[in-house]
Amino acid sequence: MTPARRSPRAGADGASRGRAANPRAKRPRGRPARLSRGQIIDAALAMLEREPHDPPTLARIAAEVDAVPAALYRHFENLDELLDCVLARVLEASPSELDEAAAWPEQLADWMHDLRGHLLQYPAILRMIDRAGRTSPAWLEASSALIGILERAGLAGHDLAASYLWILETTVGLVMQEAALPLPDQLANARAARDEFSDTTRERFAKIVPAIEHLDAERFFAFVVEQTTAAVALRAEVARER
Repeated sequence: MTPARRSPRAGADGASRGRAANPRAKRPRGRPARLSRGQIIDAALAMLEREPHDPPTLARIAAEVDAVPAALYRHFENLDELLDCVLARVLEASPSELDEAAAWPEQLADWMHDLRGHLLQYPAILRMIDRAGRTSPAWLEASSALIGILERAGLAGHDLAASYLWILETTVGLVMQEAALPLPDQLANARAARDEFSDTTRERFAKIVPAIEHLDAERFFAFVVEQTTAAVALRAEVARER
């Protein structure tokens, strides 16, 4: 079973969520409200929810909480640390949390579907994974669950390493394509180009057009998961026979 998703805004400093939902609401006169790490992270997440394709910047986050950028440095060493915390909050509900009682094929399917769902919900986090010559620890934490799944399938050494990279990069690559140009738009664009096909190309596509027109993004990704699981099972069987 796929783990129940929690809102990424749930967690520490939960009492600050009401303020973060409307950070520009008028405050009583007097001393400015004291900021907290949780409030700042909540504000960045609120920005992602409104503008899921745009990574938060320090200036925009500061404006969101009615503070100057320098005030955020009292809670975070730099923007990288802040974005790491935001990424961790987004990912904390799924890819690293697996049903330990489930068989590895079910775990693999859950992991791939959950990762796709989170990345499509917040496409901006794809640009938050690698920054300033380093990969976000939150991303590596989430992807490390895939290693455990593949080990349960029976992979080790080169097979384990290559399969981890193949599945991770395939999943992320498909999500990037889907986020940039959804499958219905891809199909519509292909239809618009049909008149410019050569006779050979038109003949080739005629063999798949009736079926491909009935594909949607969910069914296509389910097919990818099915093929991935089958490939891992075959690789594990070959490894056992060596």
